Amino acid sequence: MLKFFLKLVVLMLAVALGRLAYDKAIDLPSFALRKIDLKGNCGLSKDSVLALSGLRAGESIYRQNLKYALSKLAANPTVVECSIERGYLSDIDILINVAEPALLIKGDSLYCISREGIVLPFDSEIPVLPLITGRKFSLVRSYDKLKDPDVVYALKIYESILAVSPELCARLSEINFSLNEQIRIYLSPKGTVAILDKRDFKEAVQRLVVLHDNGLLEGSRIFDLRFGPVAVESSLEKGTL
Repeated sequence: MLKFFLKLVVLMLAVALGRLAYDKAIDLPSFALRKIDLKGNCGLSKDSVLALSGLRAGESIYRQNLKYALSKLAANPTVVECSIERGYLSDIDILINVAEPALLIKGDSLYCISREGIVLPFDSEIPVLPLITGRKFSLVRSYDKLKDPDVVYALKIYESILAVSPELCARLSEINFSLNEQIRIYLSPKGTVAILDKRDFKEAVQRLVVLHDNGLLEGSRIFDLRFGPVAVESSLEKGTL
């Protein structure tokens, strides 16, 4: 019994000494936060990130509550990706990506919408973006996450075109949903129109890119891509299909 008690005392002392050594070690000046490696598109300064996250420069990175800091940064409704990790010695690596405008949408006023479907306030200084038309989204509010089927289609079409032809995507000016299963895409600079079927828009986008790469998507013309590999062409001056 005495031997067991002595072993227990030795174990408790070892744990206490280990804890004391750990506390002393993590408070060494080498672990004091000196550098934040900030990545992503958030555009914030490192001082702003410190203020928002609650991280404290000069304090040991092992004394900082990274889960709390992450929750504070991720609380912003525009943040779509956020991570915090301890780096080497006195560094902390932070990644913050925020939603960026991709399309325009009309509600009670004009709004932007990100590729993730997040509604953003309209800013007149942003570059010209494609407008979703044929619908009015009266209940849209800033920082909503839209799951409307037509918005989903518009974003998928935008993503599909951007993935294979950024040049063609830059010409995209309007995505129209005025007719049931029909999507009309308007291209700058002369309003060239492409008609897609909602049920087959991915293959239609591939054919649209081929037409663009061959220099055919020019002038006041309509290309109806709802009939498989065939593109039915007409002139805007003769009326729409």
